[in-house]
Amino acid sequence: MAKRKAELAAAAKKAAEEARKAREGGNNPVDSPDNDSVNGDDTPWWKDAGWWADTTNKISIATGFISAGLGIAGLIFPPAAPVLESLAGGFAIASLALGGISAVFTGIEHGFGSQEFWQSAGSAALGLITFGQSKWIGALAAGKVATKITQFGHDLVSPITGLLGLSQESC
Repeated sequence: MAKRKAELAAAAKKAAEEARKAREGGNNPVDSPDNDSVNGDDTPWWKDAGWWADTTNKISIATGFISAGLGIAGLIFPPAAPVLESLAGGFAIASLALGGISAVFTGIEHGFGSQEFWQSAGSAALGLITFGQSKWIGALAAGKVATKITQFGHDLVSPITGLLGLSQESC
């Protein structure tokens, strides 16, 4: 025990001496590249698959909302319908594509056999069936109708993704 106390005292003395030298030299030991990262993770945000999965999912939801809004606007203002419906179709396609990209990044982040990936892939498949509208309906989820539609779509796609998950596990 005495030996350990002596070791600690020597280490403290050495650290105090190094701090004194750094102070005299005008160096701040904290100002080093090792301390430049806030989270301690050296992975830049553009290489973080989880960040990309979340971001593309959010943009997919937003483009689904825009698509639905433009589609409804086309019904309310028939003279502008050709333009509005074309734009709605473009945003729906963007929502579909971003949902698929989100699923891929989720697979990269969590593994292509993970539950998170299969949920994301199921959501992308549901988006394909509903032409990009399922994400915003699920995000809305405020009324019983939206909840019922989302549940129906989930019930429709769940057996498919469940079978895909089982076939993935058997490989």
